[in-house]
Amino acid sequence: MKKRLIAGALCAVLLLAAGCRQEPPPASSGTPAGSSASSGAPADGSTDGTAGFTDPASSTLPDSSTPGSAAPGKTTRPKTPAGSGSVTTATTAGTGKKTPVAVEKALKPLTASDDAQFWGNPDRGFRSNISGVGVHTIAEQKDMAAYCKELVMKTIGQNKNYPGDDTMVMQNYFYLYAYNNGDISARGLEGIKTFLRVQAEMGIKSQPRFCYMTSMPDPDHEASQETMLRHIDQLAPVIKEMKDTIQAFPICFIGAWGEWHSYKMEHDRLRLLHAIGEMAPSELFLQIRIPTYKNLLDKADPLYRRLGFNIDSTFGYVEPEQMGRGTDGVDPGKPDWMQITRESPYVPIDGELFWGTWSLNEHFNDRDGFMIDGYGVIRELSEHRFNSLSVHHNYRELGPEKKLSMQYWKEAALTPEWLDAHGLLYAPGWFQKADGGPVERQVFDYTRDYLGYKLELRRLTLTGEAVSGGRIHARLELVNYGFSVPFGMEESGFALLDSEGGLISETPAGAPLTWHSRNPEDYGDARLLTHTVEASIPLPEAKGTYTLAFYLRNSMGTGARMGNTEPFAHGRTLLCEVPVI
Repeated sequence: MKKRLIAGALCAVLLLAAGCRQEPPPASSGTPAGSSASSGAPADGSTDGTAGFTDPASSTLPDSSTPGSAAPGKTTRPKTPAGSGSVTTATTAGTGKKTPVAVEKALKPLTASDDAQFWGNPDRGFRSNISGVGVHTIAEQKDMAAYCKELVMKTIGQNKNYPGDDTMVMQNYFYLYAYNNGDISARGLEGIKTFLRVQAEMGIKSQPRFCYMTSMPDPDHEASQETMLRHIDQLAPVIKEMKDTIQAFPICFIGAWGEWHSYKMEHDRLRLLHAIGEMAPSELFLQIRIPTYKNLLDKADPLYRRLGFNIDSTFGYVEPEQMGRGTDGVDPGKPDWMQITRESPYVPIDGELFWGTWSLNEHFNDRDGFMIDGYGVIRELSEHRFNSLSVHHNYRELGPEKKLSMQYWKEAALTPEWLDAHGLLYAPGWFQKADGGPVERQVFDYTRDYLGYKLELRRLTLTGEAVSGGRIHARLELVNYGFSVPFGMEESGFALLDSEGGLISETPAGAPLTWHSRNPEDYGDARLLTHTVEASIPLPEAKGTYTLAFYLRNSMGTGARMGNTEPFAHGRTLLCEVPVI
């Protein structure tokens, strides 16, 4: 076997000797799947050969990930499609010389039998809710870390009663009302950091919500604007220090549960909005409840482009008679709805259904209670490109004895035909078992699996010289079936590993915030986009067999599982082996 690999590598060297060693720069582009190449970036040549390269054996590799993050930004949709042909040649930029392909590998997708492998992907999906974190109570604990872990574990324990509901994002309500007459204590500030740190050690990102009022109304706990501004100044260094543990930062403080309603004191909302925006480091996206509040900002304000939505009035497509029932104007076809449709490709969107007791008519005695239709909700989740959704509200908050909306979603059958008819994307393998047989799907499954990103690698192409100190050019095509781009997962590229799995080098490549599933400028254009990630990868001087891997990870160094059968070890997808001679 070893002799065959060396011989293949020698053949590759001989074939590639005429090629220029100058490699094109890394690139990432979004183009309709299945279209032919016409972009400015060179398309790599291809054959069906695999000279010098083999599939990696499944192995356990040591984790050598390094945390990092990138600042958010908007991208424009490329106007040129990427190539999909299986046999082509490429011209290396500036040389006029053709470079033969060393390997072109089609990557096999996973099926419905592998759903559970994706539930642990970070920065997406269902999110839990910890609603009663009194900062003063944390400060009173002798062992703050143990107390915080107990709170998190209690929520995780609730998840275990509902299989498939595991979450990697939690919204935490940090109540500050004990400090309404002064500064947050040093012990209180340390308690907040401890909570975020403990949560991060468990692989969970936070959406920290700072607030004072625990109900609507709650005049005993309401805070003045002066108090809020003083506390914002105190919290700024805490948030800066702990920014890598935060998935998105909600605009909060004002009103019941920090939701900007049901308050009586006067507030300069624009001043507070800017103060909160300045408090959060520029690397973080922020979220605000509804467009009405975001529109206090000028669109030219830098804060505007960082500001997504946490829509606690997620009702979906509803019947006309239900519009306005707690939706705060976010109704299909209305201006707020259309604004979210336009802006959601570029900012993270979170949401929740209203509280379950409202469905049971325990709050509005003058109205009929109603369950929220799951079919209408998944249409909204797709159109508004939701990154996360509460798995607590209108589902399990009243216990199993009272059936609420999301429980009914587990009985709502879903078919490819229905999804096609409503322009909703899905991976073909999602309806297939590993043995090729069909699998039944429900609205709940679709919500769980397509919130946020759902990435699938399509094709790997390698060109170059597999020799000591040489370079290979990697080109990887991928698609995203999820509702949104991988917010928070902004570090991607190729890793070269030694025979023991140790990290030799990393080459950053790709722009994950451009990996849209569909046209970001027109939701009605439901064509699946193909994205291309390219990089010139230096090879080590030492001869031997190395493994090429692909990584996508968040600010805590947690890697994401791709939707492919290739081995996934310690946050990396293992693509192929590279014998260097």
